[in-house]
Amino acid sequence: MSLITFLSLPARLSSDLPRGFPSPFSNTPHPIAQHAALDLQQRLSRAQLCRHDFTAPGNGKMFGVLVVRDVSGQLGYLAAFSGMLGGSWQLPGFVPPMFDAQVLDAFLPDGEAQLKVYEEALATLQNSTTLGKLRVELERLQLQRDAELAALKEVHQRRKRSRREQRQRLNQSADDEAILVKLSFESQQDKRELRLLQVDWCERLATVEAQSAPILQQIAELKRTRTRLSKRLHRRVFKAYMLINQLGERKAMAELFERALPPGGSGDCAAPKLLQYAHQQGLMPLALAEFWWGASPSAGIRHHGHYYPACRGKCHPILPFILKGIEVQPRQIAGHDFNDAAAPEVVYEDDELLVVNKPSGLLSVPGKEMTDSVQTRLQHRYPAATGLLLVHRLDMSTSGLLLVAKNRAAHKALQRQFLQRTIEKRYVAVLSKRLPEFSGNETAMGGSEAVEQGVIELPLRVDIDDRPRQLVCFAHGKPCVTRWQVIARSETTTRVYFYPLTGRTHQLRLHAAHPQGLNAPILGDELYGKPLERLLLHAEKLSFDHPVTGKRVELIAPVPF
Repeated sequence: MSLITFLSLPARLSSDLPRGFPSPFSNTPHPIAQHAALDLQQRLSRAQLCRHDFTAPGNGKMFGVLVVRDVSGQLGYLAAFSGMLGGSWQLPGFVPPMFDAQVLDAFLPDGEAQLKVYEEALATLQNSTTLGKLRVELERLQLQRDAELAALKEVHQRRKRSRREQRQRLNQSADDEAILVKLSFESQQDKRELRLLQVDWCERLATVEAQSAPILQQIAELKRTRTRLSKRLHRRVFKAYMLINQLGERKAMAELFERALPPGGSGDCAAPKLLQYAHQQGLMPLALAEFWWGASPSAGIRHHGHYYPACRGKCHPILPFILKGIEVQPRQIAGHDFNDAAAPEVVYEDDELLVVNKPSGLLSVPGKEMTDSVQTRLQHRYPAATGLLLVHRLDMSTSGLLLVAKNRAAHKALQRQFLQRTIEKRYVAVLSKRLPEFSGNETAMGGSEAVEQGVIELPLRVDIDDRPRQLVCFAHGKPCVTRWQVIARSETTTRVYFYPLTGRTHQLRLHAAHPQGLNAPILGDELYGKPLERLLLHAEKLSFDHPVTGKRVELIAPVPF
């Protein structure tokens, strides 16, 4: 049974086929791929795939389409989903997974059963009544130890102050010499008393720890054994992923990763599955599109029906090999080409520092793929300068005020202000939806007029599998705080002030887009919303203490949108 869905293209697309395969890492797919994606989305809307509820929290799924040409010259598309759907690796109408199921079936069920045995044994030991009682007793003793040591140290501090006062009253007489010896002896006695108490408590705690040691050793050994088995299974699993390309070359997937083991889920994304199947069937790939369908995941940001590029952690090492033999277009990078040598505009300058108004689309510092940046432009503009150190950065898509030190002393002083949070920044953003007038997080200000504002606290960390995206992560994320305030509303948007109280990567963008934040991506956000000509986020106001004069400097750059 053929898995190709043949396409009937409008005239405008029939004459606009891609010249070369568009990069799978571009944010916006080719129109012909979007046409195929819309066809699949209509199918998804009508069908009830494996009774999967895409609207349930965390139940969304990434789908992909690959437009292909068969040997007769007909155009159609293949469809795929990432990972599993409804507990199945393959469903009717979608390409199969990349791995050889027979190879996995030969060892994986037994390996997973053994892992389950280890998990159950670990749970039994970790939840045992004996270990629980010992942990409670150890915690009780530690609290008692801390209290007794703190009380003794307080007594010793009082005695030390008393001895200091006595020494200050002495007059260097013979009798005074004897008093000094006595005070010195008392000081040594206090130190000895503290050491003895510490030793006593070490012995008491060691007795309880010794009772729990055999159980903890069993737990540690089980964890080591489980880890070894898991890694061994991981290696064997990826041997079942044999990649091929248009040239007929074959390579084990694990060979393409610098790390000893590929990240979990590598090879299960829609893009490599689609391309691999096309090669196997002798089809010519023309264009690819991946889109999210359903509810957003709990940590990252994915919006229903939005297009996303192939992930960088799992797909970036794989796709160049799979695409060998196909002419691939360069990745389209969001932003503008700046041919105007006047950018960025300097809005303040003295002997110690300068402040520039960075346009959207210009990097703050050189990147891997682009060298044009604020830093390189300023270095060309000030060839005699020895400093020119950026004190902070703005995302390439963000415009606004950027602070630059002309020497290391100024840079250090200004960075200290960032650490102490005495530098104040205010951003203006336009959100992609109208926020409710009364969200339960507002404060009355300015007489009877209600001005809605609030604070977002969502810890962030980098998405290891899809840099530079960030994730909300309460377990490992860094603290991240943003104050916001509504400026105005239209029927479909909201203009807000953002006051970042911390300075994490993509902080404002993720706090705006995340369901636990404002649940409203900033307009033009190609990572967490939908791309436009530019991101509507602007660093409008900057206030800081001058590193030499100490005077407060306050600057404003007009909002360009």
